[in-house]
Amino acid sequence: MIGKIGKGAALASAFVTASVMAPVLVPALGGAGTAQAETIKIPKGFLLSEPRATRSLSPVEAFEEWWEISDKLSRPLELDPCGSKKKPRDGRVAMRTVVQGTSGPSYFSEQLVLYRNVEAAKAALDRLRVDVKRCAKGKPPVQALVGVRHRYVGTSIRVGDEALLVKGYSYDKGWREPVGGGRYVVARRGSALILFTADDYYQVDETVKTLVGETKKMAKKVCGLPGVCEPEPITLPDQTA
Repeated sequence: MIGKIGKGAALASAFVTASVMAPVLVPALGGAGTAQAETIKIPKGFLLSEPRATRSLSPVEAFEEWWEISDKLSRPLELDPCGSKKKPRDGRVAMRTVVQGTSGPSYFSEQLVLYRNVEAAKAALDRLRVDVKRCAKGKPPVQALVGVRHRYVGTSIRVGDEALLVKGYSYDKGWREPVGGGRYVVARRGSALILFTADDYYQVDETVKTLVGETKKMAKKVCGLPGVCEPEPITLPDQTA
């Protein structure tokens, strides 16, 4: 984990003063007698929301909003329809998650996951498509602010190489109309998965438009990382095996 930025300007300020690293390749040791492979690290400040997450907050702002930044590979994807409890073993080599919560209340997250190759990234998105259908109805996700029942609806959209827009709807007992829900955009670009999520309070009617726009920006930016969008992407060692 990089750190948690919340109700206190001092910690946020420490992140602001941290230097922004250029993309780097570091050696990952293989077994005895094998050649050293290379794995990629996501540079600090690379995600679009990191500048906001690391800025200094006034005492009033720190009371109204809080941020978390994590590089933990075992963290679930921000879209996790079936709520899996198993440790992910899907070929991830690097990952960063930025989460914002507010007193509104509202929720926003950005997540970038780099996989060992295109095939692993494709498989991860395919599993999400299956899970959206398999677990379309059930209990609300942990991010849900209201409701006792929940439903997911997913559709394909044109972002990056392939993408999925998922809308979640939460219902109170006895209600036929939704009382809230989440919005999720998941795109694959080369060997990377890009996720932007928020509840529908985040930007109200503009939430989906905003998330899709941010996903498109990251789909372009992520190609600046070595091996992600190469014509023949590099196969990297699986860090979750």
